[in-house]
Amino acid sequence: MAKAIIIDDEKNLRELIRNMLSDFFPEIKIVAEADSVESGIETIETFKPDLIFLDIEIKNGTGFNILQNINYKDFKIIFVTAFNEFAIQAIKFSAIDYILKPINENEFIAAIQRALMEIEKPILKNQIENFFNNYQNLQNKKLVLRTSESMHIVKIDDIIRCEADNSYTTFFTSDGEKIIVSKGIKEYGELLSNFGFIRPHQSHLVNLNFVKRLDKSDGSFLILKNGKEIPVSTRRKQNLLHILNQL
Repeated sequence: MAKAIIIDDEKNLRELIRNMLSDFFPEIKIVAEADSVESGIETIETFKPDLIFLDIEIKNGTGFNILQNINYKDFKIIFVTAFNEFAIQAIKFSAIDYILKPINENEFIAAIQRALMEIEKPILKNQIENFFNNYQNLQNKKLVLRTSESMHIVKIDDIIRCEADNSYTTFFTSDGEKIIVSKGIKEYGELLSNFGFIRPHQSHLVNLNFVKRLDKSDGSFLILKNGKEIPVSTRRKQNLLHILNQL
């Protein structure tokens, strides 16, 4: 049975999570609750849980303060938070699950199912460290790519392009690595849109730093510095021309 801790200063929300786990995931046992930074640190170190539900804004600080001050880190985290665009962006970059308040039942179940599938795998401390780097620093961001076998921490500047295959996305990096993740390219397009990435085609996402030229003969193609040709769809061509003209 998996051990879980709820750290949130809203008593009603702690009760809701406890009841939903009882209804949908009886194999998860709540071993402790906490409502502040201090009690959160204490419960983690005392009970050494497999799973933590962690609010971002809590009594006497934030959930991040807890993560920065614990020694035991062999657990999965699910952030439970009101909307905070900056924090959520950092969470997404770090491939950490989160649930928005008010809690949606389907999102809750999906997040728990993902956590249970990975709970036997030791969490990488680098994942938490990468989260803090993303949260505190807008430059030199890194993206955590979670595959079925491992987690890859990749500098955004090293990503040449992404290619979609149904609900999978393949990342091609400057060191020749190919990383396949089970998320659609649309989510990564939104995540990377402010970092010099463009969608010339519904199946492709490209880092502008690796674009050599736009070939407008025989249809349109982006020619990358490595010689790869990326198709440009008719629907996206005008927007792409506008972006290139701004460079």
